[in-house]
Amino acid sequence: MESLKRGDKVTVIAGSGKVNIEAVLQGIEILRSWGLVISDDQEWAAEWGNLAGHDSRRISRLQKELDNPDIKAIFMARGGYGLTRIIDRLDWARFIDHPKWLIGFSDVTALHNCLNNLGYKSIHAPMVAQFARKELSESVEQLRKLLFKDEVPVLHGKVNESFSNQVIEGEIVGGNLCMLADQIGTYSELEIEGKILLIEEVGEKPYQIDRMMTRLKRSGDLKHVKAIIMGQFSMVPEEEAPLFPLSIKQIIKEKVDVPVITNVTCGHEAPNTPIILGGIYKIKCNNSEAEIQYIQ
Repeated sequence: MESLKRGDKVTVIAGSGKVNIEAVLQGIEILRSWGLVISDDQEWAAEWGNLAGHDSRRISRLQKELDNPDIKAIFMARGGYGLTRIIDRLDWARFIDHPKWLIGFSDVTALHNCLNNLGYKSIHAPMVAQFARKELSESVEQLRKLLFKDEVPVLHGKVNESFSNQVIEGEIVGGNLCMLADQIGTYSELEIEGKILLIEEVGEKPYQIDRMMTRLKRSGDLKHVKAIIMGQFSMVPEEEAPLFPLSIKQIIKEKVDVPVITNVTCGHEAPNTPIILGGIYKIKCNNSEAEIQYIQ
């Protein structure tokens, strides 16, 4: 996909949970301050229970913009829940003719998986309803520079000692752990063999995280990953954390015999550093420190 430039047409899509209208409007104004052109139709403000409109409405809107040759990027309004209800009805044929950036995380992992399996890059980054949050201002600016100037931020983390002083190179894919486990056995199950797997999660108890990781291991998906990047595991219920015998990091590390890069700033907290999913990165491990740099 090409870099964005001032005057490009982009769109905001709510494919999951219903949105905070004021927060999305503030985010849209930030996009306009970048010189981007955005429709005023406010289709993203629809509601159907806790979803951003009925399934048929959300699928129609998303399909329209995936097909639209004039749109250069799709910014997701928020995550939550709902994309897996409609994802099997998506047709990617016209997107392939006119590919564009897709930006978001959390529930948007379902869309990232489809795109990455098709060989297209996408961006794991804050969503429009979060753009005006002060604590995410640096992450949003990093996203702007990535989209307009091809300046991809370098990430840092910690690596387990047994894998220090080495270099890992490969394609980063992944996203929300619950979504990755949920899609096993479906057409949108992520292809991760020979790749670097990014995982993050929010609000899950330690035993639930263990169950998801065990599901990935039992499926065989973890057998041939090059490394795991562990983003933020946020809002773990405090009363539950002491009950499970392993910490979150221990849960992840015991499932694989590859480098596990921890303390990486992406997920449901600030900062949420943008990562190009489907992009090739180099991870340089120096003692316990790890540097994650985009190559192409």
